[in-house]
Amino acid sequence: DLLNDYYGGETKAQNMLMRSWQVEWKLNVEEYLEKDEEDNDETGNWDDDDNSTNDDDDDNVNEDNDDGADDDGSDDDGSDDDSNTDDGSDDDNFKKKKRKQKNHKKKKKKHENNDDDDSNNNNYNRHLGKKKGVKRAKTIHNHPDNLTPEQIQQQKHYSKQRTTKLITTMARALLNPLQDDFKIGTIGSSVAAGHDNCHYDSYESQLQRTLSSIFQSAGMNLIVQNAGEGGGCGDTHENQVFCITHNVSPDVDIIHYSWTYFEHGGAEKARESLIRWGQQMPKRPMVHHLVARGKANTCEGDSKENAMLDNTYAAYGYNAFCIQTGLYFGGHDYDKEQEEGINRFGWQQVGDGYHNTTRYGELEEDEERRNGLGTVYRNWHPGPLGFQIASDAFAYVYSMGVLMALELIEKDMDAGLDPRDRWFVKSTDDRGLLSTDGEYDETELMNFIETENKSLLHDASSKQRLLEPKLSLPPQTVKDMPEPLFCDPLYCSIPHPPSCINYEKPTYGVPGPTVQTQNEWKIWKQNNNWAYEVGKKDIALFKRWNDEEWYQKCTHLDACGGITASDSSQGELVFELPASKMTTGLIIVCGCCGKKVGEDMFLKNENLEIKLNGKVLNKSKMDVYPNAKCARLVKAFKEFDEDSDISKEDELLLSFNLKTNTNEVKISHLIAL
Repeated sequence: DLLNDYYGGETKAQNMLMRSWQVEWKLNVEEYLEKDEEDNDETGNWDDDDNSTNDDDDDNVNEDNDDGADDDGSDDDGSDDDSNTDDGSDDDNFKKKKRKQKNHKKKKKKHENNDDDDSNNNNYNRHLGKKKGVKRAKTIHNHPDNLTPEQIQQQKHYSKQRTTKLITTMARALLNPLQDDFKIGTIGSSVAAGHDNCHYDSYESQLQRTLSSIFQSAGMNLIVQNAGEGGGCGDTHENQVFCITHNVSPDVDIIHYSWTYFEHGGAEKARESLIRWGQQMPKRPMVHHLVARGKANTCEGDSKENAMLDNTYAAYGYNAFCIQTGLYFGGHDYDKEQEEGINRFGWQQVGDGYHNTTRYGELEEDEERRNGLGTVYRNWHPGPLGFQIASDAFAYVYSMGVLMALELIEKDMDAGLDPRDRWFVKSTDDRGLLSTDGEYDETELMNFIETENKSLLHDASSKQRLLEPKLSLPPQTVKDMPEPLFCDPLYCSIPHPPSCINYEKPTYGVPGPTVQTQNEWKIWKQNNNWAYEVGKKDIALFKRWNDEEWYQKCTHLDACGGITASDSSQGELVFELPASKMTTGLIIVCGCCGKKVGEDMFLKNENLEIKLNGKVLNKSKMDVYPNAKCARLVKAFKEFDEDSDISKEDELLLSFNLKTNTNEVKISHLIAL
């Protein structure tokens, strides 16, 4: 009701916050329970009297991956597929390049015809909000006008699968007697981190404040983890997705992903890998993608690759929200304003056409702060008002999911049924809800929860709950998932997500590789003050306030980090890899800090010796992967790679040793799969 009122009524709110996603959410219990042709086969039974799992994401996936694209197979996505591969740095490098390219008339003219605002990393696209309006897609692949009647029917089934996953996620959290926290974990770039704003104004912080009351009413805490990392460390989506179980808690209920300005060609590989790895995590979290820009008539639905991901992974809840698309769907005539010289998406523009500040800004007495909170885009980074619609879109959809779950729970209870039977499998053995496919046993996760200072097992009622029958998720294996569309099956069709240790900050999860011997290698973390990556106007404002509490609220969480040595006297660094979870044999090391340090720091460094179980690894078999910050030390065990001489063993010890004094070696990530 809060959001319906704020956006001018239920219809308008739903247009902006539900229907503007890459695939429209259709969240209505009656429609959800209606049968369609797809529901009558063995892939799902929607009869609510049946009390089944309702074509749950864990049990049934329609393997028809028809992407609903034009019959001629055209790849036309309505965009100019520019090949510029600027790395998307968010700081000084961007500003220098911007100045250098200011007078490049030909290049500017070329980019004026570019329809793909969000996926190309070049300077004109990075600040197009300052110079241009928002584009319209020429082709929306899953739009009914572009589909056959059979494809339209298939889209209805995909929509029902997506809704099922949303409801299932909420219902399992509400009914799980061992769950006190609902966790959303975000990985991403400086957009996710909230740079050029106070951390308090990031979309994650706004989402936690907006949505917390919903979960509090169910006796739960909402925790939104922000593991966004600025561009200065050199990371991209390509390496950070491998670290999902260390960057965020392994037991997250939902994963958010946001890398708008880094996603040049091939980003669908990383997103697909993340979706698939997520289904091997304890709660099988949905992946939701936040795009900082968007088109006027679609949230990137003009990409054939996106349409294929939407359809193939509908049963796993995958979807995306675009800030500008959401604003356009409210009906404000931004195009007319653009003709009149008003660009709502320009840098430092205050007011989005609906509101001139955020909801909490309306309560702010300081005029400067109130106006600042009305900024839609600081630059290429969204401002507080831009972040608010993203926060509200997630909050609206998740609230609807909770309400639908509660309605179904109530229907079961009124019918004298145990609502847990709809979403869980009961058992009396030692395998409980938090134990899925052997990836995280219950003891491991309980220890993790205890280290997070949760009170899960400290009161009598909690202990009594442990005596009840165990609740497990329905069985699911890699074979139950569809074949990969884009990612390498060797890496993304596996029974465990990757293991990682990430020395950057923040991290919320469990490191996989562990240090067995550190010797004199030093752990380093970038020392940032409260003003790091906060906008200049906010810095001046809060200096004037001189309020320590607000300094803390403003402070961003992200910082580069690593474990480092530059002197042979510092000894050998030895990691124990999680051998029992390594099914493929992939080993990756990443360096700090920079976007292209992998080759020089690891592959060409003659003074660095790398061993596995005491055997020196052959650097001629290594390569730069998955981006230029990292090096792939081992591609796979020899059973998967005929060129490999590495076998899987019960113990795998990876060591780094400097033979002489050298340039600093600083390891930011170590990944094992």
